Amino acid sequence: MKAVQLEKPHGYKKGDRMTVEVREVAIPTVNQDTVLVKILAAGMNRRDEWSALGLYPGLTFQHSTLGCDGCGVIVDPKTLEPESSDTLYLLTPSRGWEKDPIGAEAALPNAPDDIARNEFGGKGFAILGATQEVNGAGTFAEYIAVKRSQLVPAPKHLSAVSSASLPCAAVTAYRAAFTKANIQAGQNVLITGIGGGVALLALQLVTAAGANVYVTGGSSQKIDKAIALGAKAGASYRDQDWPHQIRQKLPAERPYLDAVIDSAGGDINVQALSAGLRDGGTVAIYGMTAVPKTTFTMRDVLKNVNVQGTTLGSNHEFSESIRFIEKHRINPCIDTVLGGLEHVHQGLGLLADAEKRSGGKVVIEIAHSTRATL
Repeated sequence: MKAVQLEKPHGYKKGDRMTVEVREVAIPTVNQDTVLVKILAAGMNRRDEWSALGLYPGLTFQHSTLGCDGCGVIVDPKTLEPESSDTLYLLTPSRGWEKDPIGAEAALPNAPDDIARNEFGGKGFAILGATQEVNGAGTFAEYIAVKRSQLVPAPKHLSAVSSASLPCAAVTAYRAAFTKANIQAGQNVLITGIGGGVALLALQLVTAAGANVYVTGGSSQKIDKAIALGAKAGASYRDQDWPHQIRQKLPAERPYLDAVIDSAGGDINVQALSAGLRDGGTVAIYGMTAVPKTTFTMRDVLKNVNVQGTTLGSNHEFSESIRFIEKHRINPCIDTVLGGLEHVHQGLGLLADAEKRSGGKVVIEIAHSTRATL
C-alpha cells in the first residue's frame, strides 16, 4: 500500500526539514483484536507541518506515517472488500484517554495496561501520526489496522471527505467549548483566530448550542465567512484595539463576554478582559500560534478569571462531538481537497501559510467513496 512516511534526511543537522515521501509499505496485518480499515480520506492538521519541521513532540522516524484524521470502511483483510460501502467510520485520533474529563488516564503513573497499551504496540497517551507512543501509525495511508472500539460511525449526513476533516478539530473544539468553558445557550463567546479548522468548527458547535459568537480573524474575508456561519460580529486581530472593537459590538442587554476560545496564547488574558470578559469568565486555550506561553497576572486572579488549557479530548468526548455534529447536521468547512497522497506537499504548504487558505480544512481524498453527502 501507499503511505506518507516521515524520515530524517541523510546528513541531518538540527533545524533541517524532515523528509516526507509517499512510499510503498506492507498492508498492516490484523489479529483477533483488530480490524482492517481502508482509508478513503484523511484530514490534514497544522501538527503535520510541525512534524515535517521536526518540531512536534514525541516523533519517531522508523516506519513513521503522518496523519491523525481519517475516515474509511472496514474491509476483509483477505479480499480487501468492504463490509459495507455505506457504513463510514472515523478513526479515534488518540489512544490512552477513555473518558476522564480531567485528562488522559494513560498519562497517570499507575495507568492500567488495558488503557495504557494500544494495538500498535505502544504505551501511554498518544496521538496518531508519526509519534513514538503509537509506533509511528498514522492515517496518511491506504489502510490501517485498529481495534473496532477505536472506530466511531461518521455522521450520516456527511461524505467521507467531509467526515475526514472532523476528528482532531471536532474533539478539540467540543472539549474547549463544553467541557472546559461550559458554554450555555444565550452566553456571549469570543473565538479568536477564525479561519482555522478548530476555530471554525467551534463557531459552528457553539452557535448550534444557542450561544452568541464574536470572532477575531486575520482578514475581512475570514470574518465575513464567520458571520455567514452565524457569528454576530468580528474584528481583525491585526488592529491593536481589537478588544475595544469587540467590546463595542456586544449587546446592551448582555454587554460582556462569558468565555473566550483561543488558539494563540500570548496576552490573550489581558486582551480578553479588555474585550469585556466578565469576572469569573473562562479563557480556554487550545493552541499557541502566537507564542509558546501565555501571560497570567494577579489582575486575572483578582478578577477570578479561569484560564483553562485544553488539548484534544477523550474518546468519550470525541464520540459526543460527532453525535452533536450529526444531530445538528453541521457541515464542516473544507478549504481544499487534494486528489491523492502524492499531493501531500501541496497540503503541507497550505498548512504552513494560513494566508493561502480562505478558511477551513485541507483533506486528502485517498480512495473514492460511493456515499455522497445526504
